[in-house]
Amino acid sequence: MLVMRAVAADMRRSGRRLAPPQMGSLMRMAAGPCTMSELARHQAVSLPTVSKSVDTLVRRGWVERWIDRSDRRQTLVRLTPQGRRVLNAMKRRTEQRLAGALAPLSPSDRAQLVHTVDRLSRVLGAAAGGASCAAAARAGRSGRRTLGPAAGSGAPAARGRR
Repeated sequence: MLVMRAVAADMRRSGRRLAPPQMGSLMRMAAGPCTMSELARHQAVSLPTVSKSVDTLVRRGWVERWIDRSDRRQTLVRLTPQGRRVLNAMKRRTEQRLAGALAPLSPSDRAQLVHTVDRLSRVLGAAAGGASCAAAARAGRSGRRTLGPAAGSGAPAARGRR
């Protein structure tokens, strides 16, 4: 909870003004295109709520949306190259802030923290969320960046509305 508060505060201070649920949507889309329904389930919100959030991300040019050619009832979304850059920059900044916050810990304390977060991530099945915390702790220990660019997807470029 403390990590999420720090991340949310950083996002509010950012010039990009991104709500934590929108960050979660961007992170889900970084794994590849998904339907609006899948995104709503991932965020544990209603379809109209996720649609409104995606509208904002589309207007910013970070996400594109289109109608599935094989099932016109489904609307798909994916990150644009600009959205991927924004997400990667936010991840890097968050890792740097966490690494700075963890810097006062001794190397053995950081190693124990990494071990605990890794174990907790496995137990809770939340590897994506836990990995960022563990990566930040590792970065604080080693002084290196741990994120690389995410792979893109090849979804159709045609756009549509929900």
